[in-house]
This record gives sequence, structure tokens and C-alpha cells, in this order.
Amino acid sequence: MKTIAKATTAALLISNLALVACADKEQTPGMPGAATTLTVRMADYANTAEALEGENQITDFKACIFEEGRMTHIYENIPVSGSSYSLQLDSHSGTLYVLANTGEQIDLSSLQSQSLSEEEWLKQSMSMHESAPVHFFTGSVKLDEMPNSQTSIPVTLKRGVARFDLQVKTAGASSIRSITLKNTAEKGLLFPTEETLSPDGVERRDASVTFDEPLTANTPGVLYLYEQRNEGIEVSIVADIDGVEKTLTKALEGDIRRNTTYTLTVRKDVIDVAVDVTLDEWEEGSDTELTPARR
Repeated sequence: MKTIAKATTAALLISNLALVACADKEQTPGMPGAATTLTVRMADYANTAEALEGENQITDFKACIFEEGRMTHIYENIPVSGSSYSLQLDSHSGTLYVLANTGEQIDLSSLQSQSLSEEEWLKQSMSMHESAPVHFFTGSVKLDEMPNSQTSIPVTLKRGVARFDLQVKTAGASSIRSITLKNTAEKGLLFPTEETLSPDGVERRDASVTFDEPLTANTPGVLYLYEQRNEGIEVSIVADIDGVEKTLTKALEGDIRRNTTYTLTVRKDVIDVAVDVTLDEWEEGSDTELTPARR
């Protein structure tokens, strides 16, 4: 059984790290005597949904700034001390993009050397790692809208994945052997966009999990998916209901959204057994602890 960790409030404090040299703009001294604090918030789950153990763990943290459509500053290998991450801003200009848990998939130095445009940057995507989506976080803030005298800058991080929970509502004995989400995207966009939910030409596959010990109770976090356009996604659950093995299937309605929980509910009544899919959005604006990984 997975342990549920209570969501708590935390801040990631950003100050005093030498800026990585950029290819197209010489560095200038940081604002004298003005350490900048970047306060990072993350949305909580709605209703009774809570962050699971390990869901908020941070393994790497990086950032970059785009000014006039060009990547002018990058911050990589930002050191961690407790729950604080440190960097230095030259000025409040452009858009600051913050990334966590993207690992080697997003190489800011390489992207900057390619003179990547901001439009191309927003098309970057995350691939699978060991056949599963990466639990990454992203956020951005427009620095132009803040005076240079402002020393505390808020930014909200969103998870790049959707979570699927299992709920068992049967009168008799039941156990879940496996769950499959068919025809799901293998990549997810790094940042949410209004125009598209999936990378162009993304390949699709079946995402499946088989339980060594069949599940007999409600279980959160049985599967995760990247945000994506729904192109025929179907859920299939193999279950034993009162000693009879059944395969239950249902087409999912609507697109799969990041930072969202979906509940797969197995029911039994006097007529039939069905799989229902409901959706809960994580609330915006509340604070959740981000846990740096211990090395």
C-alpha cells in the first residue's frame, strides 16, 4: 500500500549563484546588495486527493531566461541546501522558465548554443524513462512585469503528468490484476500551451501495470500519463469479481490534462460490472512541499 504524505508549505529560496555564461550576451554584475528570492509554489490536489510519498521529490533544478525571443541566461546544476536553491538575476528582464526533474533530457547549454527561439523552446518535450513518464515540474514568470527593486519573485510549478487512482466499489469479493491505458502518447510537452496538448507526430503505445498482489482496496497513483490529446484512449481492467475473471473496458472522454487526477472506479451492481472514470483538478495557488532528493 502506498503511503500518503500530507501536503505542507515550503519555499525554494533562490539567491547568489554565479550565472552560467550565455552565448549571445555578456554577463553584467548582479544587482548590488539585493539578493533575489524566488518563491516556488505548487498546486495541491482538490478535495481529498493528497500528494503521495515521493511525488514532490526534486532530483534536479534548473532555469533559463528568454529576452526578446532568445535564450540569454541559463542556470544549471543549481546546488541544493535543505529546501533552498540559489541563483542570481542580473535584472528583471524577459521571462524566467523554471524546470525540475528534467535530468539529461533538457540540456540548456546545448539548446542555447543552437540559438533556440522561444517559440521552439515551448515545443520541447519529455520522453519516457524506463517505460514510464518522468515526474517533472515546470513554471514561468514574466520578469518584465516586476520592478528591479522587487527582491521576492513568486513562481508556480505544475506537474507535467496526470495521475490515475483506483477506486474499488463492489459488494462482493473483488481483486484487480492489471490496468491498461491504451493508445497513450510517449512524449509530453515541457510547458502547457493553448494550441496543442501533444508534440507533433508523437508515437503512441499502451501503458500497462500488472500487480504482483492483486489490488483489493482503493489505491492512488496506479498509473501516470503525460498531458495529451485524447486520440482513442481506452482503459482496460482485468479483475476477479466473486471468483470470475472479467476484462472491463471503457473509452476515456476528453483530453488528458497535466496536474490532474483521474479516478478509475470499478463497480458492481445487480446488472453488470462497469469502469467509471471521474476527474478532479488540483487546486491552483496553494503551497505544497517540494522535497530535494537526498544524495
